[in-house]
Amino acid sequence: MVATLGFPLSSAGTDALLRTVNQQLGIAGLSITHEEARMLAQRRAETLADTERVEFGTPALAMVTEAVATSPCLVRSDTAHVLADLQDAFYALRDELPVDVPDAEIAEALRGWLDAWGDAAGAAEASAEEVMAFSPEYVRAQEVSGDTYRIVDDEGRVYAFDPAEWDYDEQADGWYGERWVDGWND
Repeated sequence: MVATLGFPLSSAGTDALLRTVNQQLGIAGLSITHEEARMLAQRRAETLADTERVEFGTPALAMVTEAVATSPCLVRSDTAHVLADLQDAFYALRDELPVDVPDAEIAEALRGWLDAWGDAAGAAEASAEEVMAFSPEYVRAQEVSGDTYRIVDDEGRVYAFDPAEWDYDEQADGWYGERWVDGWND
């Protein structure tokens, strides 16, 4: 048994996954079966193990399901397989994108991709930039920050670091004013 946070591979974890997904899909009159929930949980565990990731908080599948629940491309006969492909695409994107890109933006981009192309499996094969072009927030953030590294704190302040503006100088002042070369051999 693979131990992951969120929905572990157990009967109780599969039941929780089933309830969560069906609650979100219920908006559009769709649902998945217990066997499909087990398949989704297994696929999630395999993907997390393959990418050597641990998931904390809200599972990706819950966010993706919420984002795509009302998509016209989600049909009753293929709901679980579309969700599985989108879940795989989510984890592939999460591996490629910087940490500061929120999971909700990835889910939003996957919804846009699904609505535009109708092909959930293609999202996992596409580049991160192609898929994320469907997230207006991501596109806006890229326009603002360009190639800079940015962090947004809890109060909405943006801190940016542009590597092009940084000069490497081993003779520059270090912490507390000491020189980098001082005591390098301690």
